Amino acid sequence: MERRKPRRSYCPVPRARPWGMCLAVFCIVASSTAAFDPLSGDYTRDEPLDIRVVTYNHHGNFISDPGRDAAFNRILTALDPDVICFQEFSSSVEAGEIVARLNSVLPVPGGSWRVHFGLLGGTRTIVASRFAFLMTRTDTEPESSTRGVTMALVNLPAADYPVDLYIMGVHLKCCGDPGGPEDEDRQRSADAIANWIGDARGVARPSGNNIVLPANTPIINLGDFNLVGGPQPEDTLITGDIQDEITFGPDVKGDWDGSDLTDLAPLDPFTGDDFTWQGSNYYPPSRLDRLIYTDSAVIVANSFVLNSTTMTPAARAALGLQADDTLPESSSDHLPVAMDLRLAVTLGNGDFDLDGDVDLADFAAFQGCFGSAYTPECLPADLTGLDRQITLADYVEFASRFTGP
Repeated sequence: MERRKPRRSYCPVPRARPWGMCLAVFCIVASSTAAFDPLSGDYTRDEPLDIRVVTYNHHGNFISDPGRDAAFNRILTALDPDVICFQEFSSSVEAGEIVARLNSVLPVPGGSWRVHFGLLGGTRTIVASRFAFLMTRTDTEPESSTRGVTMALVNLPAADYPVDLYIMGVHLKCCGDPGGPEDEDRQRSADAIANWIGDARGVARPSGNNIVLPANTPIINLGDFNLVGGPQPEDTLITGDIQDEITFGPDVKGDWDGSDLTDLAPLDPFTGDDFTWQGSNYYPPSRLDRLIYTDSAVIVANSFVLNSTTMTPAARAALGLQADDTLPESSSDHLPVAMDLRLAVTLGNGDFDLDGDVDLADFAAFQGCFGSAYTPECLPADLTGLDRQITLADYVEFASRFTGP
């Protein structure tokens, strides 16, 4: 399906500018229509350079159970991801098998999928990507608990993206009561992750300088978090409230602007439900799978939970899915969860509407950002080093790139 640019309307209110330039009132409407329309079965990205990141606990069935191949192939084709964090691969599945299957189902023109294996702790978490990996790790320092943390910097093409993408894939300890040993394992992982992210963004940590990311690199912590016990592990992951400060150091915020991380909580477009685990005879469905990220560094254009059973027949047909594809007996007891990240050339180059130039429509958007409180939507206006300030220096750079009406 063709990916089309979204329809946008800009109607600025003119006001005096410190550079002595102002424009008459105008209204410009981009001529195209948004692509992402899940209710009609169109799950394509709004913009072709949006990066789709997926987390999927396949319950040990992908590749291991040939009887489920057709369902998984349809699911992956419908998702069309760029980066996937899989949980529950068994030790018998090798990297070459995963690469071969992904290349078959989701071919990369002129290239190949890459796979980074995590620690083996009964099962294994892996990160797969259409792009090369840098800075791969299988755990934090100090170490976390169950299955480590499968980490990699996704090396995005510099011609299209101003930053790379840091992925932290997890599969935390399952089950247990609040305060029990399972919850303690989850808390250790949460403490370790909070400390590592603080270290990555340059905060001095007692554990040392083990990881350095370029400023404002988007960080995505994703996977099956199994947050079924007490509230503290979840709170630590989001707010950086570390419990074992002797081992992991003092509390530390995770976002680049010193704020909390954001727990995205995507929804099923057809029902509004947020559960990602489909439940059992003993427990109701719940949101075990999470996408926690630095919202100051990236725009989430769209997100969703993929559930073939809730879709209309027309939407399923458009996606090439069958009604039972995401049921536990066909694929997995977990549902795949996706987010589309907007970090393309529009971030810091003035091209707000991704049409390849910097024109009056972009200037209208720039006007709304100049001198105002920073929001992620204003990233394209931040032209002087992505410092999260939209100032006269950014205007001077914007004017140098202006191509006309």
